[in-house]
Amino acid sequence: MPMTYNLDNIIDGLSYPASGDDVIDALNRNNFPQDFMSEFSPMVKGKNFNSADDLHEWLSLNMTTHMAGLLGGATVHDLITRAKKTA
Repeated sequence: MPMTYNLDNIIDGLSYPASGDDVIDALNRNNFPQDFMSEFSPMVKGKNFNSADDLHEWLSLNMTTHMAGLLGGATVHDLITRAKKTA
């Protein structure tokens, strides 16, 4: 069974405001897959998020299906659902 990576735990563990670099660092500390990181890092670098809700919304708008698949799918579906409720 493939490993699933939980973005919610990362998002909820950040201090806000947070930068894209803060997000990248947290994901690297939690050993997110390199395939995912190589696609995700350039997209989030230079962004700023005032709250967890801001980051959730950004992810729901910017995460690709391929990137979601690299994380295990179900967790990303939960993330997107949560972001849509927030928006």
